[in-house]
Amino acid sequence: TTNGDRAKPAVVFFDCDDCLYKNDWRVANMITEKIESFCSDRMSMKPGHAYELYKKWGTCLRGMQQEPSIYFDDDMLEEYLHHAHDIPLHEHIGPDPELVAMLERMDPTIPKYVFTASVKHHAERCLELLGVGHFFEDIIDVRAVDWVTKHDEEAYVAAMKIAKCDDPSACLFLDDSVSNVKTAKKVGWRTVLVGKHHRDCGSEIVCDEADHAIHRIHELPDVLGHLF
Repeated sequence: TTNGDRAKPAVVFFDCDDCLYKNDWRVANMITEKIESFCSDRMSMKPGHAYELYKKWGTCLRGMQQEPSIYFDDDMLEEYLHHAHDIPLHEHIGPDPELVAMLERMDPTIPKYVFTASVKHHAERCLELLGVGHFFEDIIDVRAVDWVTKHDEEAYVAAMKIAKCDDPSACLFLDDSVSNVKTAKKVGWRTVLVGKHHRDCGSEIVCDEADHAIHRIHELPDVLGHLF
């Protein structure tokens, strides 16, 4: 453990989906299906094009905003966001007393934020179902960072401004996405990868940019015990 690792962070950023909760990507898969249906039915895209946009831009939404060949206005944006997140979360996320207990033990002087590529109302629903919303200062969503994705360094700079922190090395970031962890590390953040197996094939993830890797969020005290 390095001295930098031992230093108390000024702020902790938690990803929401597949990080604060895990359910074998059931919610992620439902959102993916909803995005695909919106793109094929409402936007008349060929099957699979939504995934191509995701691979190229980091999110399908960013691709629709950036690709000049796609007409995507503000009304369609709001329609898309509602459609993509109109899923029965209560069937797949429930109270997590273990997570509540962990967050209660965390140093209360360190502000905690949810930093999500999703939208605020979706993250709020997740936190409410988990029973942990009151632990967080705020939710930094894709709208708050001006629609850039967490594959883009600008998102992390924007999150720091919202959290009123100007020292990247004082930011601790927990996320299940290797690409997000890599970008956060480029910005200078401390990083914890949450989830050690690939979604598609189940093989173990290797991520040199992660200072620590844990299977689930509840293991955070095992690797950063001084925060508790």
